[in-house]
Amino acid sequence: MARPLDGGKLVGKIVEASNNEGVSFATVALLTSRDSSLAFGAVADLDGVFTITSVKPGNYILRVTNIGFETLYKPGVSVATEANVLDLGTIKMNSAAQKLNEVTVTAEKSMIVDDIDKKVINIGQDLLASSNSVSDLMEKLPAVSLDENGNPQVRGKGNVVVLIDGKPSNLYGNDLPTILQSFPANLIERIEVMTTPSAKYEGEGASGVIDIITKKVKIRGTNGSARLSLGNKNNHSASGNLNYKSGKFGLTAALNGQSTNRYNKRTLNRENFISETPTLLEQTGTGNNNNKSLFGRVGINYDFNSKNTLEVGVNYSLNENGNRSDILNRTTLSDGFVLEEFTRINRGTGNGESMNMSLDYRKKFNKENQAFSFTANYSLGSSDNDSYFDQESSIDSLDRFQKNLRNNQRTSLFLNSDYTWPITATGTLEMGVRSRISSNDNVNGFYNLNRETELFEFSPALSNVFAYKDQTYTGFMTYSQKSGMWGIRAGVRLTDYNQDINQVNINQSFNVHFLTLIPSLALTRKLNDAAQFKLNYSRRVQRPEANWLNPFTDLSDPRNVQTGNPELRPEFTHKAELAYSNYEASGGWGPSLFMDYSDNAITRIRTIDENGVSLTRYDNVGREISYGVETDFSKTVWEILKINGSGRVFRTEVVSQMAQIDNRTWSYSGNLNAFIKLPMDFRASAYINYEGPRAIAQGTREGVFIANMGIRKDVLEKKATVSFNIQDVFLSRAYKSQLNTATYSQNSLWQQTNRLVNLSFNYRFGKISTGNGNGA
Repeated sequence: MARPLDGGKLVGKIVEASNNEGVSFATVALLTSRDSSLAFGAVADLDGVFTITSVKPGNYILRVTNIGFETLYKPGVSVATEANVLDLGTIKMNSAAQKLNEVTVTAEKSMIVDDIDKKVINIGQDLLASSNSVSDLMEKLPAVSLDENGNPQVRGKGNVVVLIDGKPSNLYGNDLPTILQSFPANLIERIEVMTTPSAKYEGEGASGVIDIITKKVKIRGTNGSARLSLGNKNNHSASGNLNYKSGKFGLTAALNGQSTNRYNKRTLNRENFISETPTLLEQTGTGNNNNKSLFGRVGINYDFNSKNTLEVGVNYSLNENGNRSDILNRTTLSDGFVLEEFTRINRGTGNGESMNMSLDYRKKFNKENQAFSFTANYSLGSSDNDSYFDQESSIDSLDRFQKNLRNNQRTSLFLNSDYTWPITATGTLEMGVRSRISSNDNVNGFYNLNRETELFEFSPALSNVFAYKDQTYTGFMTYSQKSGMWGIRAGVRLTDYNQDINQVNINQSFNVHFLTLIPSLALTRKLNDAAQFKLNYSRRVQRPEANWLNPFTDLSDPRNVQTGNPELRPEFTHKAELAYSNYEASGGWGPSLFMDYSDNAITRIRTIDENGVSLTRYDNVGREISYGVETDFSKTVWEILKINGSGRVFRTEVVSQMAQIDNRTWSYSGNLNAFIKLPMDFRASAYINYEGPRAIAQGTREGVFIANMGIRKDVLEKKATVSFNIQDVFLSRAYKSQLNTATYSQNSLWQQTNRLVNLSFNYRFGKISTGNGNGA
């Protein structure tokens, strides 16, 4: 066979000498034998597999590097003139052989690595120095942002499934923003973002899936870190983690505690057209929320041999919160005459705890890449919240005092089993089954104070006992093949989903059953070792969450009432993406064309009655579509400046003939991170994000601008880092929306009013020692 004109191709796989596990993202360089200059290079994938293309004939030295491993040199790599493909086979790397008194990071992996159906973002020291929690990291990822409540969004839209080590994040607690804020950033190795997930992942998450991968104990010896962060207005945190590995035994432990104190303001102006005499509701108010949380985790893993590993772990979280808001309500006629006016003072306290216990078993077979894994997770949690509402008015009928007592109990059992089978030299079949059984019991008691008796009287009309259970049984199958420059991954997931809903207080119950089929397809065409095209398709489903279904009526704001909708149906979304990517060690970019189409979309709908009181609940409104162009990029300039970011121009359309909605808007969004080296070993960082206006069900959400900045310096011979960070530099994180219907017109604002400033000290320690491969 004639040799390709553009050169030969080298392939191989980098593994750990101790256990034959692939070394993810190892840097592979091909040096000339004559003067050891760099001729070609590549970055291995998640499994340690690498390919170097267009190699000219000659003699080379192969150099492989990765953090925590000895640099490996393999001389005598000869590419003959007639060579087509040279397979170097399995190349083994040893853990760092030298003993170190302290851990010192001297190099970092390429930040972004593009896989066939996801983007992998490696969490380097620059990101860690400017981030205390996973929540801080999220904002710095391509295409990812946070809404006003701290929930992740992908491409500006919610309904994102967040996983932690491939497991549902709500196994760790019931409130996702609290989980992300409590999880220390320095426990994270990488974050995987999937905008068109394959059938391997749960079918939920209309916007995509984010998988947070924690660090594992790979290096023998003891190492860890401790971090202290002090902030203005009592925003403080402290965390520490410890890793130990000796022989077959490994231990990880982490503890994080934090205190947050956030202030906010809100305004709302709503014209009511439905009543015979139009009225105007004006609300202005301020509030604050303080939260104290504790998070701890312990994990133990044991390597029976190089092919069998068992890991058990326990995660525990505890949080206490207090909130206060003062809202002035004024209703007037068009001429300014005041119909009613009252001030509502809300006070609330709450506490919650959650525990998660997990067991993971992994087995590798003699055949390369053949593996079996089993995971079992059991979690339980509870929360109690007490709220008091003091409504003061000169009008007797509006003067009242109320309280709301809420209790939540939840449990969840998660079982998962996966099997990977390389059926051919280039094709792999992956199969899996999983089940999840969850229960959620909510008791909401509402009471009114009787001014004459000074006793609280129970209100059955406003109280609710809500029991919710779901059972999910699912199986998936994917087939992947990489042949030459082409790659394919096709899959299908079948899910049997059952909901049992019981409104205990009115003795009304019903159940819902869904059987869904989720297909996915990904095609890739490599142009060279770094560049590729890919075409992805995935169908997603958004099933109603428990709190969306719960018909409990929230009266904390009596002019803006919220309730659940037990008649919600699932939302199905078709996602397609055509993308190009070219990532190298010095940076790269990845533009894409994308489209999301949802029928029967779930969104919030607000209606108004003749008294000017609005009712908000989730509903299935109709068609929602989003399409546009997006790119992410990263670049290192002269080893001084590192930048990465993403940007998109897109159109959103929300259309429902039944609800008389037809909103269509072009918009643009983007974020940018910059890290720059300064004299005296200082490094500065800056982050900006803008989420442009977009169409929502009954109007438009305005754009939101955020700017953060910081400066850091390594001290104590680079064993520690001191960093100073400011979040929301310009106090511009304001969330505004305009709603316009035939019955009302509304403008609203919610804004956090305290600029967060913190000073952090992070100390790294550890000893690394050598050992034999099996740790006997």
